Amino acid sequence: MPRPLWTGAISFGLVTIPVKIVSATEDHDVHFHRVHLEDMGRVRTRKICELDGEVVSQDEIGKGYEIAPDQTVPVTDEELRQMPLPTAKAIEIAAFVDAGT
Repeated sequence: MPRPLWTGAISFGLVTIPVKIVSATEDHDVHFHRVHLEDMGRVRTRKICELDGEVVSQDEIGKGYEIAPDQTVPVTDEELRQMPLPTAKAIEIAAFVDAGT
């Protein structure tokens, strides 16, 4: 079973139906790696802090919200889960339109 791209619900008034969206196609494209032409070593993307120029590890990276120019506050995953986002995982169908219109 393919892994869903999105999991949520569709609402018709008081009726809510759980849904999962999965990819209907498979990727058959050719993919290339970025390499150093001199020795064919893979070229990687490094995460570098724009303020101090240091390489940052994955566990040192978090989310932040800019509240003013040059003023950012950290936002944790727990805070995001607690935010009231009713449309984040649900699609509400408000009305239907005749096919002939």
